[in-house]
Amino acid sequence: MRGINKSFGAAHVLRDVSFSIHAGEVRGLVGENGAGKSTLIKILTGLYSADAGTIELEGEPVTISSPADAERLGIQVIHQDRHLAGRLTVAEQLYLGRSESRRGWVSRKALNRRAAEDLRRTVGLEVPPQLLVDELTVAEQQLLQIARAVLAKPRLLVLDEPTAPLAAAEVAQLFGTIQQLQEADVPIIYISHYLQELRQISGRVTVLRNGSNAGDVDLASTPDSPDSSDSSDSTDGLGKVIELMVGAAVEEFGPPRATRHPDRRSPALEVTGLAVPGALADLDLTVHSGEILGVTGLVGSGVDVLADAVTGNIAHAGHVRLHGQAIRSAHAFVRASGAYVPADRRKNGALVRNTVRENISLVTLRTLSSRLGVIHRRKEQHVAETFIRELDIRPARADAVAGSLSGGNQQKTVLARWLAAGSRFLVLDQPTSGVDVGSRAQIYTQISKLVDAGAGALLVTVDLEELVGLADRILVFHRGRVIAELSRGEASTDRILALASGTQQQAPDSISEPTSSLRTITREHV
Repeated sequence: MRGINKSFGAAHVLRDVSFSIHAGEVRGLVGENGAGKSTLIKILTGLYSADAGTIELEGEPVTISSPADAERLGIQVIHQDRHLAGRLTVAEQLYLGRSESRRGWVSRKALNRRAAEDLRRTVGLEVPPQLLVDELTVAEQQLLQIARAVLAKPRLLVLDEPTAPLAAAEVAQLFGTIQQLQEADVPIIYISHYLQELRQISGRVTVLRNGSNAGDVDLASTPDSPDSSDSSDSTDGLGKVIELMVGAAVEEFGPPRATRHPDRRSPALEVTGLAVPGALADLDLTVHSGEILGVTGLVGSGVDVLADAVTGNIAHAGHVRLHGQAIRSAHAFVRASGAYVPADRRKNGALVRNTVRENISLVTLRTLSSRLGVIHRRKEQHVAETFIRELDIRPARADAVAGSLSGGNQQKTVLARWLAAGSRFLVLDQPTSGVDVGSRAQIYTQISKLVDAGAGALLVTVDLEELVGLADRILVFHRGRVIAELSRGEASTDRILALASGTQQQAPDSISEPTSSLRTITREHV
């Protein structure tokens, strides 16, 4: 791709951007949310048309005017926002658009059997092929998308935040699939905010900043750690990537903080005997005001339904009380001063067709309206502008449509809604999935500020570094039950990973350091 330009009205999104990749290469493409990565990929895959620039595939100029053109050329893409037909079965979605009939007839039994084999072989996913796509978890839907793209035998594969909803075991399986594709000379564009992953699977990284090329970094030729002699954070490979992205070094979790001492006299959240068929069994947990309780586990451990159950979004057995009030619905949860940042922000969090202002004011309309129910637009605008500045939402326009924002800025908009409402308890389900390193630091600061001021928080995440960096206590789930509780001082990413994977039934006194947890970016690198 050479000299790519793209504008939307007066907003210049891409300015003279160039990008190249060779056969069998995994090339990283990174940048802050809003840097132009997704727009560049949408031009490559025919969703947008460039205002200027050229595209060549295997040395030949190509014109890509639609997604159908891209697919005919062998370009497959896994978008950050899942593009699936929820009312199809898993098998139907896997082979959608491909001829699977014989003499006009399709054998459901044969189709399901082959789908089960293909899913297991390509991404290690084991789910009944006759399930509806809507019945899958976010992580399972992501693996289904990846399997579909791999089965198409692509000439070029684009992975946009492929591991965001995945836990360590699923990431390891995906990396094995990527290695097989490399061996078959398939070039792979890998977009991720989990920068440590790039060191494991990618040699070169292209960095975009404010819609322009900021530079390329060859991770293979830079020191592995800033602890190396004659090197510093600024010369480490990932350190270079971060500085090109944001223009400065970033401290993700800030300086080490003092241990919190939550108010244990009156629990903020009490969960007793919580059970969801096939997911959770007889769960008890308590979160106090002034603390963050972290929860993690592999896909299928039950953590993927915990947030929905606690916030009243799905049916369950047992009891949930927030600030002393029984929670039997999402409405009751919000009335008890609860806030929910869901894992799938586009489907369940942001109102993508509404403005940023309308998204932020959604929970506070009663306080922004007259007795007759007329909204005071100046007050609403003021509230929106306050939190746009506070969280650095880009573009900094209250009238911007939320669906036009990057994923990270949509996530900050969802969080701003609850900050504006003054919520006193946060349920955060994968709160920084698909969010760049600079935006993550801003989100972490806001969460810590609220908790230090007396709020409570339940943090559900598969990002182990995030878990260790934020949580005061950590619960590790395995097959629907809590198998360990770790204090802040006891927790480490390797220890949590061993417990979650079932290789350690009880937390040992010490575990030798692995090379990586596959999903974490170490603090030495940020």
